[in-house]
Amino acid sequence: MSGISIITIENRRLYPVKAYDTEENNEITPIIDIDSIYDLLNRREKIFFISNQYDQYGRELDNFYGYIGSEDIKALFYVNDEELDRNLSAIMTLSEAAKKWGFSDGSTIRKAIERGKFERHEIKQAGDIWITTYDAMERVFGKIKNEENELIIYDDFESNLYRLFLKDVQRDYLREKVRERNLKENEILYNNIREVLISALVAIRKGNKVIIKNKRSNKTKQVINTERELFVFIELFSRRNLMTELRNNQLLEDFKKI
Repeated sequence: MSGISIITIENRRLYPVKAYDTEENNEITPIIDIDSIYDLLNRREKIFFISNQYDQYGRELDNFYGYIGSEDIKALFYVNDEELDRNLSAIMTLSEAAKKWGFSDGSTIRKAIERGKFERHEIKQAGDIWITTYDAMERVFGKIKNEENELIIYDDFESNLYRLFLKDVQRDYLREKVRERNLKENEILYNNIREVLISALVAIRKGNKVIIKNKRSNKTKQVINTERELFVFIELFSRRNLMTELRNNQLLEDFKKI
């Protein structure tokens, strides 16, 4: 099932977007397709939108209710639920993709689009803005430049996160002796996880990227360029049910001390 999504100038992601004409004969009329939204934006300064709202890393924000004008919109496009479920941050504008792949700007990617290097399903045009994904960028441009110098973390790291999550949840239901052993095992797991993430923080502070890859396919799932992006990546563990909220807060507090 597909719906309408918006990337704003501030890089907020709105999805699924519901647009309304609030000025025609004092009635509130829903607008159900992108062409009609563009047509109304050409006739009106702003139109009313209601939507779920996320930041550029996929972190959920307060729901959006309000007016948006064409000058507030970076991209307006159709997206299906499967794409959003995989990873909100996997959808990038060309300028964002250029930074991840080490290009000076999006012109190299635009030229590749003009030459037909991308498949139709790999790119979308939203007004004057093009959007793409990690899979598409890797197929067309290959590995990130100088990838051998970057820190690569494989997603099987998440299995340790999930093991810790399950053991933390079970802890209060265990017998005392078993609970003591469980606590020791949990701390070992936690320290292993923390060491991996500390190595990511050190790499970023040295000016390197952190690349999250699928263990089986070796495909890039995410690229983390800054400390802020790393902190958001960690903050989302509890929301993805990879870590309890209590443990996630502990990890974030530990990182603030580094």
